[in-house]
Amino acid sequence: MTSDKPKVLLVEDDPFMTSLLSEHLIKRGFEVASAPDGEKAISQFTSSRPDIMIFDIIMPRKNGIEALREIRGLEGGRDVPAIILSNLEESSFVSAAEELGVKAYLVKANVQLPEVVDKIKEILGK
Repeated sequence: MTSDKPKVLLVEDDPFMTSLLSEHLIKRGFEVASAPDGEKAISQFTSSRPDIMIFDIIMPRKNGIEALREIRGLEGGRDVPAIILSNLEESSFVSAAEELGVKAYLVKANVQLPEVVDKIKEILGK
């Protein structure tokens, strides 16, 4: 049986942030698959086929930009919208994210959980 809930791939290495955001998304009607680093994000993308992806940038093994770049090269990877949710505001990361077609670049310190969910819904047209 497949779910008709939109599926979010959450790529975040902070267990507390992952738990907090996952719980909030689930309560708002989303299905969540998570990955604690960029390498696992790539395999999780392949197995979960998300409707949207959320990436932190600084993570072990492979950062969010590198992981997104690899996912964009996979079958269907260009079609899935992505959001960056990070505390980094460096212009090089913002530029790289824009080049990869990121729909939103959100700074954790400046955004509340409901705003993240609203942005996801806006991007998915829900």
